Amino acid sequence: MTLDVLNTLFTELGKWAQAEMTASFWWRDDDAGEPCIELDRLIGLSDQYAAPCGLATIPVRAGEPLRKTLAEAPHVWVLQHGYAHVNHAPKGNGAWELGLHRPVSTVLDELRQGMLKLSQLFKERFVPVVVPPWNKMDPELLPYLPVMGFRGVSASYKAHRPVPPGDLRVADAHCDLLSWKGKDKSARFAGSEKCVTSLVDHLKDKRTGRTDETEPTCVLTHHLEMDEAAWDFMDTLLSVISGHPAATWVAPVDIWPAN
Repeated sequence: MTLDVLNTLFTELGKWAQAEMTASFWWRDDDAGEPCIELDRLIGLSDQYAAPCGLATIPVRAGEPLRKTLAEAPHVWVLQHGYAHVNHAPKGNGAWELGLHRPVSTVLDELRQGMLKLSQLFKERFVPVVVPPWNKMDPELLPYLPVMGFRGVSASYKAHRPVPPGDLRVADAHCDLLSWKGKDKSARFAGSEKCVTSLVDHLKDKRTGRTDETEPTCVLTHHLEMDEAAWDFMDTLLSVISGHPAATWVAPVDIWPAN
């Protein structure tokens, strides 16, 4: 991929520089559970650019092998990707794990079990933030999360984002590198133009005060599903943002610091 595709991003970051502002970005990757070649590739990019990554990890699938792998990945932080990444919604209602298709107590108990497991496995590398599978969570669950010890939520709302409790910070995904199409919802790179537009739109809204300036712009990847075009784009984007004077990568532990 040539840097020409990123011209609009360079232009927007130039406006941030002129305003003596710094555009904050963060990287979220979903569906982690076990070590694999694709995860090694993600860790390699994270190390190469010293770019922190929030690895949304499925508690049921995580274990000692993943702990050992991440022990050697200093820039990777663990977030909680639901509990088992299982759809509990009736057919025709979309995919929901964190919906109200089961008793609230059941959903919360699973989240509690997942948090306990991840905190025991990853210690201080675990940041207690809920990343809902399929980016969907019923708003009625939000008030319970701070009481349970969660610091935040990260989903992907295009509009009508639920208002969280004051002690629960939201930092959503703004640019998903993949497009999920076809009957089998197979993943493929969404395209450079679409991804750059998503990033620039959020940056422009932050710079002009149309949205929360303090919310970092999130790039979302799925290491298990990425094709070569998506990996190539992410490599280039990491290089550009890491080297730009008006841009910075923010670690999940800094977005959601301990009290």
